[in-house]
Amino acid sequence: MMARLMIRSYFLVLVIHAIFVSSAQAFLSALIPRQHYYPSTITNANNDELGDANINESNLSLNTADATARDVVVACMDGLLNNDKPWANAGLELCWDYSSDRNRAAQGGSFVEFVTYASNPTFSTMVDAKEYSIENVGSYIPGTNTRGAMQTVLVKVQSLKGEERSFLWTMAQERRPPRQGMWLVHECINLENAVGLNLDFSF
Repeated sequence: MMARLMIRSYFLVLVIHAIFVSSAQAFLSALIPRQHYYPSTITNANNDELGDANINESNLSLNTADATARDVVVACMDGLLNNDKPWANAGLELCWDYSSDRNRAAQGGSFVEFVTYASNPTFSTMVDAKEYSIENVGSYIPGTNTRGAMQTVLVKVQSLKGEERSFLWTMAQERRPPRQGMWLVHECINLENAVGLNLDFSF
């Protein structure tokens, strides 16, 4: 009887330890994005170089403060173009990694909720799209005492069905550790919804 109790106690400890480790890894993953490496010239689903002047010249590890707002958008779009490579929803996961806390909260606060949100007819235009192009990078807006620097990036996307949409990515430079100095996605909206919109930079 005592031996059975000891065995059960041992397995219970193992289960608790596994749950603790899994929870800790998920927590750290939410705070600090993985290193993602994306070839800078990928702008369509076939990994063909389109040869426009908007191509990012460098291959950066985007979990450093060296990446620009545009670099992060390019990495996110490259990921979305091949969303399920090298694993299911890898592109959406990258976007989640580089989303601000406020943006995450707006999408439901969890990656699962974000995946559900990304299936809507508008956002899904960017997922597994045919190609995209960077149409414009907005002026750099310096940070203040209450927020980091801001910059917008306009992206035109063509879906596999030939549908075209433009998305305005509003990027914000994080002020707090552990992602201090990194450019994060503050908001990404369909340009049609952005016309006449007073973008909210008060955070």
